[in-house]
Amino acid sequence: MKQSLAPEFDVWGCRGSHNIIPAHSKVGNGTSCYSLLVGPDLYVLDAGRGLLVLGHTMPDDRRFAAVRNVHILVTHAHLDHWEGLKDVDWFWRRSNGLHVTLWGTAQALRAIQQGFAHPSYVPLEILARGTVASLKLKALKTRERRRIGPLTLETFPLHHYSGGNGAKKRTLDTAGFRLSGAGGPRLAYLSDHEPVARTRALEDEMLEGTHLALFDAHFKDVKDQMFGHGSQEHAARMARAHPGTLVLAGHIGPMYTDEEVFATYGRHAQGVSNFQLALEGSRFRWNRTRGAFEKISGGDPL
Repeated sequence: MKQSLAPEFDVWGCRGSHNIIPAHSKVGNGTSCYSLLVGPDLYVLDAGRGLLVLGHTMPDDRRFAAVRNVHILVTHAHLDHWEGLKDVDWFWRRSNGLHVTLWGTAQALRAIQQGFAHPSYVPLEILARGTVASLKLKALKTRERRRIGPLTLETFPLHHYSGGNGAKKRTLDTAGFRLSGAGGPRLAYLSDHEPVARTRALEDEMLEGTHLALFDAHFKDVKDQMFGHGSQEHAARMARAHPGTLVLAGHIGPMYTDEEVFATYGRHAQGVSNFQLALEGSRFRWNRTRGAFEKISGGDPL
């Protein structure tokens, strides 16, 4: 594979729960959306408002000129992980030729269909008429393995819930994803997820042989973790435990200022060279020779 055709990972939306408006953060302003570009196949990890930036970028960016198949992997039913579907260019640009498949747990797909159903809005199937070449919705279980385009997808049950802080916890069917290609790369996605003692074995399993992993880092420190979310501190710990994996901290809490996010990173990143923030606008390219992702654009956290 030529270097110019190497898979690339982009950060389009890295904030958790709600967007920062007006956009002013150097960390990130839009809810969760990341992508892995592999030739004519684009794998989209969650469809928050960051998806609008991706959709807007694609027509004029030569990197995406060959894309024909878009695989959207939605982790769970919460609105902030699929709200970008309403406004992404794909469903408004006529005859764009994209084949879009929406993957998620049955609970997540049901929430999306209900959110777009009358009288709330217009069904996705109608938005797809005359715009995309095809639209399919396919359900996933949280322990399965299947081929999607050139990559293999594995799913894992993450620890995420609504409520807490004295309220009754309501667990959501939340899927973690691992995408693997022959000879690399291998990418793991753990958002939304609150690490506890019993989930450590699953996290280690997901990071085994993984080149890049994105962790939920909604809060600063492990002691702050709640509401089904993790922390920068835990993400840094996982980076220390897996030195061969580049660990990115995403789903960053919107209640924190840039200064707080960067200061927290400065505390937890000391001595951990494979731990970074998932800053919006960052791009990482797969280097097959080195067997690693290399950052080729994006901001410096310090």
